[in-house]
Amino acid sequence: MILKFKVRNHLSMKNEVVLDFVATKKDKHFNFFCEEIGKYKVLKIAMLFGPNASGKSNILYALNSFRNIILNDKLSKKDQIQQIPFEFDSSTQNAPTFFELEFLIDETKFTYNIEFNNKYIINENLYTYSPNKAKYFSRMTNVKTEEVNLEIGYRFDISDIDKRTLIGNTTHNMTILSGYNKTSLQIKVFDIINEWFNYNLRPIVKPNTELREYVKNQIQNENIETSLIEDMLHNADFNVKKAFVKKTEITKEFLEGLKEREPIIYKKAIEMLEKYPEDNIALDLILEHSVKNKGKEELFQLPELLESAGTLRYFGLSGVLSEIIDRSGILFIDELESSLHPDLLNHFINTFMLNTKRSQLIFTSHYYPLLEETDELRKDVVWFTEKLTDGSTELYSLKDIKIRSVLNYYKAYKTGKFGAKPFIGTAYLPKNEKDDE
Repeated sequence: MILKFKVRNHLSMKNEVVLDFVATKKDKHFNFFCEEIGKYKVLKIAMLFGPNASGKSNILYALNSFRNIILNDKLSKKDQIQQIPFEFDSSTQNAPTFFELEFLIDETKFTYNIEFNNKYIINENLYTYSPNKAKYFSRMTNVKTEEVNLEIGYRFDISDIDKRTLIGNTTHNMTILSGYNKTSLQIKVFDIINEWFNYNLRPIVKPNTELREYVKNQIQNENIETSLIEDMLHNADFNVKKAFVKKTEITKEFLEGLKEREPIIYKKAIEMLEKYPEDNIALDLILEHSVKNKGKEELFQLPELLESAGTLRYFGLSGVLSEIIDRSGILFIDELESSLHPDLLNHFINTFMLNTKRSQLIFTSHYYPLLEETDELRKDVVWFTEKLTDGSTELYSLKDIKIRSVLNYYKAYKTGKFGAKPFIGTAYLPKNEKDDE
């Protein structure tokens, strides 16, 4: 589970912002919102609210970028890291970006940070706490010679030969963990952290992420327990009894239907057919619905092209949620409410909270009625982003705002007491003077 995520000079985060999952108190609804892991009290959820262009999505994109940089072992020496610094200040345009993640694996705390620009991983550090802070390694890159220097801490039991192998496989634009993935070395702590970043910290889910394509493949490969998805769809009042996938030949008629209903998938299908013309099979999702006709239950099967956007969105979300029901995982979702009725949004959040252990859900939303159940909400799970006058993002929690305990969070936010709301001008558009002539 994540304890803290820090980011500086990335996208709209000019100054350092910190997303903190350490519970402030063992008080209000602690057992619902928190996990107690050893000496750590960790929040299971973070809700990010704020106006458009305030940077709330950028928090999630930064976390996703950190994950990708840590795991990317496919870079050549000439490839750039794709740094995106804060562009509205000349002093930050050429300055490095900083990411740091504090996280738990079982009951052990780790801190992993990197400082980088487009060309180099300038600094990289891995620490553990048991109970005091101890270094596994520190890495520095000489930007003149592109030489990678690796300093090993006393907690890291590694031979000189393995150290030289690590350095030899780590280019100036690649993390030590990425370099390790290119070797045949067997270093326990790297294997543990690599697995955590790969399988516990899931890739970002955007509003346009084709989740159902991923979930269909997972079902086809028997990597997902379909019964869990069926239960979630049925409990969400979709009258779904069964979900399965079948192989469908990509015919002209199939593509025409796809073009009208799913232009993004249609474009991908065309690209795949051009690249692999012999591979003309698609996976089609079939949902079996239960309806009552004259008091009797009847079952009807519908292909995905006839399902609503909300049903397909919930199917995709149910699929990725089902993967972390029996094991820990971290989902971060941009605009969670996209294509969902408010009741379905609440249902998904509650399904996550009630059925997962040692997992976290981080999401952005414009649906601030989520704040309405003041008595049922902890202040430290609610976060706001504000766009400052210089265009940068400020991130703060509701727990940092001094408010009366009886105040309704929804009404207070709606009236601007917490900030993080757009300042919208008049809807009146002045006429062109020539129109009056």
